Amino acid sequence: MKSPFHSIRWRLQAWHGLTLLIAVTALCVTTYRIAWNNQLHTIDLSIYTSENKLARALVWNGPSSRGLSAHDNENPPISPAILIEHLRIAAGQIPSEVASIFEGTEPGYTYFSYRDAAGNVFLQSGNVPAGISLLPMPKGRYVDEWHIIGHRRELLRSSSPGLRSLIGRDISPELDSMHRFAWSLGGSGFAIWVVCLLGGWWIAGNALKPIATISRTAAHIADGNLEERISTSGTDSELDQLGGVLNHTFDRLHKGIEQQKQFIADASHELRTPITILLSETQRILKSDRKRTSDEYVQVINICRDAAVRMRRLVEPLLVLARQDALGAGPLREQCEISNILRDTLEQLGPLAAARNIRMNADLRPAPCLGDPTALGILATNLIANAIQHNREGGEVHVSCARDNDAVTFSIEDDGPGIVPEDRPHVFERFYRADKSRSAAAGHAGLGLAIAKAVVENHGGKIAVRDKSGDGAIFAVTIPVFSEPT
Repeated sequence: MKSPFHSIRWRLQAWHGLTLLIAVTALCVTTYRIAWNNQLHTIDLSIYTSENKLARALVWNGPSSRGLSAHDNENPPISPAILIEHLRIAAGQIPSEVASIFEGTEPGYTYFSYRDAAGNVFLQSGNVPAGISLLPMPKGRYVDEWHIIGHRRELLRSSSPGLRSLIGRDISPELDSMHRFAWSLGGSGFAIWVVCLLGGWWIAGNALKPIATISRTAAHIADGNLEERISTSGTDSELDQLGGVLNHTFDRLHKGIEQQKQFIADASHELRTPITILLSETQRILKSDRKRTSDEYVQVINICRDAAVRMRRLVEPLLVLARQDALGAGPLREQCEISNILRDTLEQLGPLAAARNIRMNADLRPAPCLGDPTALGILATNLIANAIQHNREGGEVHVSCARDNDAVTFSIEDDGPGIVPEDRPHVFERFYRADKSRSAAAGHAGLGLAIAKAVVENHGGKIAVRDKSGDGAIFAVTIPVFSEPT
């Protein structure tokens, strides 16, 4: 059974879920840290305020001292030495409004302890937790540290005059609040993660839906439904572009298969007649109802020979077409000169033109390119022979070629009757004959121009036909050079 995690949708969802989980976790952790730092800042500010009130109450509210100022900032800083002196004198005399800050053990209570270098208590609140520890005496003049011990936040100080102090606060309310906040934050993050996962699953499904459509359509086409095509949304997205390319490929595949079917049907039709002649004539001559004369045998042999010649004329171009189809867009590449190929072809077909009193003239300029010399020779022969065969008696065939930037061009012009508009789109089709009666009588199968087109397309070029001004037709060929000759 195929694992669902092999699908693109599942893999996208897995990566999306993982990255989203990391992002949501990082966001929640960062939010919690910011909230906790803000909470600590508030706690520390509260401890600072309590410590300041206590120290000023001890110094400014002791014997021979004025009362606690309403504005603590108006009083100068208190040095440890002065505070030690007042702690010894104060003997626990703390104003009630300040002492009330350091009473009880309800959640959030505050406590303090002042001790000397030996650990003896100068002064401390009655709610100091058991097991507190102070900082050792500093190597310098002064040191302070913040500690969190269990559910308490403490500020510890130690100074060289011999004073060690601790002021702390129970932070269990804040810890409970942060615990609730953590659960709320985690729940919200989890909800966001789940919602985004569902959204990502839906988006991935909609984004990949065209791929399923493409796969389904390709399967139907593979099953033989060659006319089915991929439905595109017209949004010009990447998958729409892929669908368009595949539809174009399917169109070409469908056209190729239909052409192949038509080709097979036409070839079978063309071969049926000579094969029928061969079979009927041999069966007739072999009948034993009477003796045959030598003239009758010669007549049958001549008929069979003509049928065989007709079959050869059909089979040879079919083999050429099969070779071009097998080569596709990659024929043999070697240096060749189009002007030399055309010149040799004109010499070979000179007797055919002379028999019909057709003049041949040429304007052949250097036209080097890379290609298959044999195939290009067949191309030239078919086009020039076509111009001679479809020319008028005493007409003219003009052949020209030249190099044009990165391509070579050549054309063959004749003075024949031309090609009627309804035949022009079909002249390069296999087995198509514009003049069916004359072509069939002359033994032509209608494959010459189809072979010419196949050769040109295999060389990456184009072939076109157009009428001359007046009588005649022009076949124009353009073939890319591909590279400079060495």
